[in-house]
Amino acid sequence: MAVETDPRFRGDLERLAADAGLCDFDALMEYDGYFDELPLFATFSAVAFLDGLEPRERDRVLVRAAVAHLGRILGHAERHYADREPDFFCAVTVTGWDLLAEGDPLVPRFWRANPSRGVFDHLELAPPAGAGSRRVADFLDRDPDYLLNDDIVPEAGGRRLERVFVQHIGHPVPRTGIGADSGAR
Repeated sequence: MAVETDPRFRGDLERLAADAGLCDFDALMEYDGYFDELPLFATFSAVAFLDGLEPRERDRVLVRAAVAHLGRILGHAERHYADREPDFFCAVTVTGWDLLAEGDPLVPRFWRANPSRGVFDHLELAPPAGAGSRRVADFLDRDPDYLLNDDIVPEAGGRRLERVFVQHIGHPVPRTGIGADSGAR
């Protein structure tokens, strides 16, 4: 089964991706920094077309649209790097539920990096364990084609979930012990 964009909002959701620069696939393949995290949309008014939905359903539509678009990005990456070793990783991240005012939408993002730059040496991912990752898994109907990992960061008095990584099973995190073998569905 593949995660698909809600057909009721397909045109609007595709416009969001285009407005965010997420349809310039060649540009997404080349990144000179450590990592980048591009939002599906920049302002809450951009998703006003979803105002008639309950907040949880709206978040589900947004996360599923981002994951469906991730498939297009990864398909382009496969063709782009067909004749050479890829130095590219992209996943959807979901974050911010602990920082949003009640009723504000989640903002799915596209986390991209060049593994050769060492970002995976410092990223602490763990199997999904929290309410955030359970919510994302529910939004994706626990689709076995997608792995979830929690990005855990230290903070005063402990550690907290920073973001949930959603990655395609065929594009695991490029680090031994993390990704395809440890991610839960």
